[in-house]
This record gives sequence, C-alpha cells and structure tokens, in this order.
Amino acid sequence: MGRGYDADQVRHRLIRILDESEAGMSGVELASKMGMSRITLSKYLLYFEQHGVVHGKRIGNVTVWSIKSGFNDYSFPQDYFKVESAYMDMVLSGNAEDAIRLLERCVHSGAAPDKLILETIMPAFESIDRMYRTQKIGGLEMISFRDTLDRSLYALGDSQNIISTKNCITIETETIPDMSCRSVTAVLRSDGWHAYSLGDVSGVMDVFFDLELQKLLGRVWRGTPGVMILIVFGSNPDAFRFLADVFDTIRKKTSGNIRLAFCGDTGGKLLGSEMATTDVSNLIQWCDTIHQNMIKSLNS
Repeated sequence: MGRGYDADQVRHRLIRILDESEAGMSGVELASKMGMSRITLSKYLLYFEQHGVVHGKRIGNVTVWSIKSGFNDYSFPQDYFKVESAYMDMVLSGNAEDAIRLLERCVHSGAAPDKLILETIMPAFESIDRMYRTQKIGGLEMISFRDTLDRSLYALGDSQNIISTKNCITIETETIPDMSCRSVTAVLRSDGWHAYSLGDVSGVMDVFFDLELQKLLGRVWRGTPGVMILIVFGSNPDAFRFLADVFDTIRKKTSGNIRLAFCGDTGGKLLGSEMATTDVSNLIQWCDTIHQNMIKSLNS
C-alpha cells in the first residue's frame, strides 16, 4: 500500500467521491479528484479491493472503480450499533458471506474484534435463540443462522500476534453448546491468547479426569512463562464443584501460575474458583487483569 497518506482518510475520501458517481470512475479520474499520483492511488485501490471496500471492473483498456455492493462506511467507536443491525439483517436474510465480510470490513475500518464479538455477534446469538423459543423461526433456520455466527466468530477470533504468556483453556459442562464459551474463546484469541476450547466435557468427567487434564496441560502449556487460566462454563453447581476439586489437585502438582474461573450462575458463590460471574465482559477483564499483574510481578 502507498505511503505518506493516512489510510483511513484516503478510504473516507475515496468512498465520498465514488458515492457521487453512479457509473464509477477510472483510476485517472480518481487520481485527479483525490490529488494523488495514479501509481500511489492504484496501491490503495488494490488494497481496498482486497478488503471489500471497492470493486474494479475492466471495460476495454480502462478499469472502472465503484463502491462494493452493500458497503457502508462506518466510523468507530460510534457506529457499533449500526453494525449490529446491519449484521443481523444479513444473517436473517441468509447472506452468510456478506455478514462475515461486513465484520471483516469493520475491522479494517478500525473496529476492535473483541467489541464486534461482544456487541454484534453475541446479541445476534441471543436474538436467534429468542426467536426460536418464541417459534418465530424453525429448528433448521436456527441451525443455519448459528452456523453463520460460528463462522463469524472464527473469522474474528484470530490473531497474528499470539503472546506466549497468555494461555487459556475453555470448558463446557453441558451438552447444549454455550454461545458465551464460544464468544469468550474468540475474544481471547483475538487479543493474542493461546485459547484452547475443549467444548462439552460432561461425558468424560470421571475419576480419571484430573489425570487427563494434567496430561493435556503438559502438552499445551509447560508451566512457564506466563499464566494458564481454566474457564468453566455451565449452570450445574455439582459440575463446578467437581472441576474445582480437579483443579485443586492439579494446582498442587503444578509449579506454574494456573487460575480457575467459572462463567455461569453459581448463586453468588465462588465454589472453589477465583472468579465466578455471568457477565462475559467482567470475565474477559478479569483475565486481562490477571495477566497484567503477572507481567508486573515478573518485571518488579
């Protein structure tokens, strides 16, 4: 991409100019309007085309540029609520690819992946579940819509900058998929955590579970450096207590910094954990605080 210009400013100006043109514009016309050289502008055009902002169509010897169909120019943080509405409309219309591309464009426009997950995808999960419970959509529709949401989480829950001191394992204790677990895992991954999702473990919670979990920890985390947070999702107090006992056994055998958190209704009790909440935002903030405190202790 070209240098010497702010990409956001170029994008805003480019969209404003192309919005005023019904038939699109050639690179020469755009360069003149933008006050940039054709070579520099072409680098931006190719970059924005890759991110779904503009579309170039070859007509004879000329490439005509236009705004990508369905694209809206959002600004963040003020436009998260607009994205939530547009995303939900695309999901319910069955436009899965457009819904996912919308989120990717938002990230390109400056939106934080974790905010998109918490303020766009999670509300969509809740709305779809509510629509199914009130019989506004059928079972197959629900499965189809949730697949789009899962794919969206996968698209956003990725980071090229994994931080070795951030380690986490998420566990579900019920057979029904927990959207909070999926969302939290995606948020942590987007923030550079090594976040391993085990899914539902209710079928293997037996007398050997502590040995199996300790073996898994030995594979994915060596104890140092950093912290390992085990996050358990569910609503069964007995399952929470069982896993708290398992965790306590493992912690006594582990020299590393390992922590336990519960996400679910525990009746206001910790039940052997350090953190118990139903608020995923508080849970994510707690994980960040644990990591920050660990880093401070290493540097002190």
